[in-house]
Amino acid sequence: MQNIAVLIPTLNPDEKILTLVRELKDTDMNTIYIVDDGSDPDRHAIFSELQTLGTTILRQPMNMGKWEALKMGIREISHNPDIVGIVTADGDGQHRPHDIRRVAEKMLQTDEVVLGTRRFDNANMPLKSRIGNTFSSLYFRLNTGKKLGDTQTGLRAIPRKYFLFSLDVPGSRYEYEMRFLEEMHHQWLYYTTVDIETVYDANWTTHFRPLHDSYSIYKWFLRNIISSLSSCVLDVALFMLLVNLNFFGGSVILATIVARLISGAYNFTLNKVWTFEKKDSHNTTIESRRYLILFSVQMFVSGILTEFLESLLGSGHFWLLIIKIFVDFLLFITNFIVQKNWVFYQKHYSLSSYENSQA
Repeated sequence: MQNIAVLIPTLNPDEKILTLVRELKDTDMNTIYIVDDGSDPDRHAIFSELQTLGTTILRQPMNMGKWEALKMGIREISHNPDIVGIVTADGDGQHRPHDIRRVAEKMLQTDEVVLGTRRFDNANMPLKSRIGNTFSSLYFRLNTGKKLGDTQTGLRAIPRKYFLFSLDVPGSRYEYEMRFLEEMHHQWLYYTTVDIETVYDANWTTHFRPLHDSYSIYKWFLRNIISSLSSCVLDVALFMLLVNLNFFGGSVILATIVARLISGAYNFTLNKVWTFEKKDSHNTTIESRRYLILFSVQMFVSGILTEFLESLLGSGHFWLLIIKIFVDFLLFITNFIVQKNWVFYQKHYSLSSYENSQA
C-alpha cells in the first residue's frame, strides 16, 4: 500500500516501535513516517535502526506535543502527490499492524475519516484509562449528541482531501483529538469506525499527564463551571445588597432583574474573554445578541419547568430545593453546549474549500 502513509509520532521510543515497523512492512505498509518529538539523545540508536528499516524520520527540535508532531508529518506528507491518505498510529504497541491496515483499507473504500475504536471492557485496562475514556465519551455525547465509545483513539485514517482541515484544527497535545472530533461535527464531516484490539500490557507506559492534559481537553467545560458559580455568587450578593439598602423602594422584582442583568453581563464577558477564548473574535455584537436570546429563554424555561415539576412532584421547601437544583443542573449543561456551539462558535473555514483544493 505505497499510496497510504503511516504516520507515527514518538517521544523516547523503545524496542516496541521497531517491532511495529517490521510488522507493518510484513503487511505491505511500506510508506512510514516517524516524527521524533524531541526525544532524549540516548534514543539515537533506535532512530538509526528505524532509518535502516526504510522509514522517513522527521524531527522536532524540542517536545512540542503529540499533535504538533502529527501536524509536522501531515505537512511533509502532503507534498507527495502520490499519497492519498494518512493513518496516524501510536508507536507504543497499542495499535496492531493488522488493525492499522484494516483502518487504511476502510478509508480507501469510503474516502472518509476512519477511527479505530477500542472496547473498554478489557480486564487489563488501567482504571484511570477506563474512567478517563468513559468521561470523555460522555462529554462528547453531551456536546455533539453523537455516541462514540473511543474519543481518544490515536488510530485515525485521514484521506487527502482533509489534510488541510486537520492542520487547521486547534490544539497541540492530547486536546487535539477531542477538538478534531468536535470540528468534524461542526463541519458535518462523517466518520466511520472500525473495531480494533484493545492492547494494554504490564509494561505499557503513557506520556499523558492526568491533571495537565485533562485540563487541556476539558478546560472550556471546567472554566464554564467557575464562570457559572461566580456569576451565581455575584447575582445573589447584588440581590441581597439592593434589597438591604432599600434600592428601588425595596422592590424584590426590580432587585432581582437588576442583579440578574449585571451578573449576566459579567458572565457573558467572562465567557467570551476567558472561558471560550474569543476576546479577539470581533463578533461581540452577534455574540451578545445570541447570549441575550439564550439568557432570556433560560430564565423563562427555568421558571416554567420549576413550577411544573413542583406541581407534579409536590410542594414544600424540601421539594422546591431538590427541583431547583435539578432544573439548574440541566440548564447549566444546556447553557454550556449552546454557548460553545452557537453563541461563541466561529467557523474559521469552509470544508468544501478544502475538498476543492485537493481536487
